[in-house]
Amino acid sequence: MGREQRPGDWAAWMGGSASAAPAPAGPVAAPGPPAPPAFPEPQHPPIPEPPPSPDAPPVDAYWAAEDEAPDPEAPAGEHARSARREATRRRILDAAREVFAERGIIGGTVEDICERAGYTRGAFYSNFTDKDDVLGALVAREHALLLEHLNASFALVDQEVAEAPDLAAVLASIVDRILRSIPVDRQLSLVQTELEIHAIRRPDLSRQFVEANHRFRERIGNFIDEAMRRHGRELLVSPDDITDAMVAVAERSVRRALLAGGDADPDALASAVLPGVLLALSRPVEG
Repeated sequence: MGREQRPGDWAAWMGGSASAAPAPAGPVAAPGPPAPPAFPEPQHPPIPEPPPSPDAPPVDAYWAAEDEAPDPEAPAGEHARSARREATRRRILDAAREVFAERGIIGGTVEDICERAGYTRGAFYSNFTDKDDVLGALVAREHALLLEHLNASFALVDQEVAEAPDLAAVLASIVDRILRSIPVDRQLSLVQTELEIHAIRRPDLSRQFVEANHRFRERIGNFIDEAMRRHGRELLVSPDDITDAMVAVAERSVRRALLAGGDADPDALASAVLPGVLLALSRPVEG
């Protein structure tokens, strides 16, 4: 039985980043910490603009100042200001994640992100330079969380391999760990696809994504190579090549289930194909 088509345990690993916290109904001095992730994803109404005044600064400057204003209920000092700023950045990144998933990186605008987060442009530009800056921060955050989830998942395989009764069970265990490192999350699947397409379209801006994606795949490749060697087998192709092949099948397996909807098993294709791929592309270690 495969994993269910919902964020599940992955939502906990995302630390609440799978959806942004609901915006308050009226203007506030600074946003509070985001609420726990909900499903389906909440929509955030924009915070109303303050009434104009002849002596008031421009609206964007007003909201930038509001974003940094002290919270009377928060402890005083630099730590409290940093915590508020981090909460603002997190909420903007959560909103960007939703917007990019729904409208694409090219289609999503700064205005869309601000509306989704419940901020105006002043709060946005007090934290990020532009949309590319948000995109870079989102790449760094999402891949850091992916690597954390990956490491935790792979840490469990040693005992499973040691207890496996035969080679078929070993291969199935390795494949299972890889599949569990790729979350069944519709929004994440859309964002990752958008990031990859954007990197192809804009190679001048793709370095950070390419490097982060390489670290993620390198971790999978090392895991496969080490797990196979511990069971007395060696790969016939490079770890990079077998990783790309396995991730491609695993991602297609997830997307096929997302397209089918209902109770479709997101691991069905991958579970049927990948053990055979590992077996065909490896051999017993000589000597």
